[in-house]
Amino acid sequence: MELNDFDPKCQPKHRAGIFGTSRRIALLAVLICFSSSLFAQKDSIPFFTTLRMEVRAELNYQHQMSSYSNGDVAHWNDTYGFTGKYFNIHVGGNLGKHFSYYFRQRIVANPGSVTFFDNTDFLYLDYHINDQWSLRVGKEALAVGGYEYDAAPIDVLFNSYYWDQFYCFQLAFGATYKSKDGKNTLRLQVANSPYLHYGSPFGQSSLLSYNFLWNGDFNHFHTLYSISMFQRDKVGHFMNYIALGNKLSYDKWCLYLDLMHHANSVRQLMKDFGVVCRADYFVNDQFSLFAKGAYEQNKDAEEWNHYLQTGDLWDWLATPGQQYFYGGIGFELRPKKCPDVRIHGYLADFCTENDWQDQTAKSKNTGITSISHNLMVNAGISWNINFLKYLRNK
Repeated sequence: MELNDFDPKCQPKHRAGIFGTSRRIALLAVLICFSSSLFAQKDSIPFFTTLRMEVRAELNYQHQMSSYSNGDVAHWNDTYGFTGKYFNIHVGGNLGKHFSYYFRQRIVANPGSVTFFDNTDFLYLDYHINDQWSLRVGKEALAVGGYEYDAAPIDVLFNSYYWDQFYCFQLAFGATYKSKDGKNTLRLQVANSPYLHYGSPFGQSSLLSYNFLWNGDFNHFHTLYSISMFQRDKVGHFMNYIALGNKLSYDKWCLYLDLMHHANSVRQLMKDFGVVCRADYFVNDQFSLFAKGAYEQNKDAEEWNHYLQTGDLWDWLATPGQQYFYGGIGFELRPKKCPDVRIHGYLADFCTENDWQDQTAKSKNTGITSISHNLMVNAGISWNINFLKYLRNK
């Protein structure tokens, strides 16, 4: 995820609704009024450096088809309509010379299934020891590499399977070191395991994760590499996760390639992994084109047979016995007169191949394979309302 203080980025597992409650909107209004009074004071250390709201709405059409290798059954489904996908509030600033804070809240439309804090992505305090060292405590994104993972959720127009399953926002403590030239940032973090979430059978305690992240900046080449251990049960079993994010960026184009490998044991090497790639071409400052694709699989027979017998998933990021493919093209447009508004559109196809065979079925050649396609056509608009910019201009 992004390592600057006031604009962290990550994808959430659960997507937010478009409308919030009156109490939360009232809270935002209080913050705006408070910030305006602070601007009247000429304070060299601003209490607010971030105060904004973002929202995305879109028109989506999906054409779904499922078929089976025996040829007996095929299902077709078409859905379409207008949806609101995000409604986020961002607040950040300084608490003296050495402390800073950041807060991002997703407003959800269906209260009751989750608590308010479940949809708090970021709520942390940073202590800046000096220009090189800092400490962070609170709720934040797990320190995991990869550029799809690093992007703000509202900017990920369509995504890989693992991205959608990752419970990345957890309570954590971490230390960050930045080299004097600013080209290398190292992050060590101890946090709750992503296997903990409000739907988890393990509750909200006793599972930890250990993460080490390297962010490198070498002019046109950038890295987001990480090594992680996610505790997946109270017996002490871990999922080992390696993410290698590689990015090339130039004036007119950029390209990233994410390589992810999951393993619960040495026997799973090269059986459970994912690859994500995206290329962007910037026609000008307002208009860009992009193409994105991914391949993911979990072909570990041991895990698949364990799942058939017990219903227990070792790796929730990639269901055993499945392969995932997707690819798509799209555009983004920011009008020159209103750059805080973004218009987007894309066409993408998602394919899932599900191998319903266990070792016994394979020996008898009685397994069934299902293939599902999800063709999506999408167009939408995003707003990024920067209240501080408005107050300064006023």
